[in-house]
Amino acid sequence: MEFIKENFEIIVILLFILLIVLSVIVLSFNKYFAMYFSNKKFHIASHFEIDAKDENKMFTIDIYNRNINDVRLSGFGFVYKDRNIDFYKSYLEHKQLPVDHKVVISSRDYLSTKIEINTLKNIISDINHGSLYMDSLQAYVTDSLGLTSRTNAKQIKSQIEEILRYEKKMKHLEIKKQKQKLKNEAKLFKQRAIIERRIKRKERQAKIILGFKKMVSKVKGNKNKS
Repeated sequence: MEFIKENFEIIVILLFILLIVLSVIVLSFNKYFAMYFSNKKFHIASHFEIDAKDENKMFTIDIYNRNINDVRLSGFGFVYKDRNIDFYKSYLEHKQLPVDHKVVISSRDYLSTKIEINTLKNIISDINHGSLYMDSLQAYVTDSLGLTSRTNAKQIKSQIEEILRYEKKMKHLEIKKQKQKLKNEAKLFKQRAIIERRIKRKERQAKIILGFKKMVSKVKGNKNKS
């Protein structure tokens, strides 16, 4: 008892520190279990990648099942201007699976699918009616219960905008090139027309001179006969 009285302040400080440590541990466990049993089943990662082997450029969607149970999918792809661009059937076709195949992601496992750049770019360009400005682009996945998870696909959006700007620039350059070509052809046609007119004029002049010479020769011939 005497020891407690003499070291009361130190004991209180130690107990306070111990309480803080225990609180941190409890909060860490709570966070871990909250994540483990989270109702948010999916983590979706979408990105642009280049295959180092063949330099093939693709968009990729990775769908991670964070739930403790296996999950069956009913659709996945992108959402743009409230329109679903679904690649579920394309995935089945690419994997050579039947159209009624049930795609299941095991617990703590993931599914990855690749998407042709031009396929998605052309769809978005059609929705945009040629506009270079893009609204928000999201990747989504829907399970068999109809629950949908979404996440922003900023990297893919940025890449598509860059491609659209580049294509428009190339289109303008091509139009400019064609206009210059037509201009050069018109100039060449004009030059040819001028040359042809000069040739015809010289031919007419030559005929006149020839006719005049014939007439002079005829007059001289008549004089000689006289």
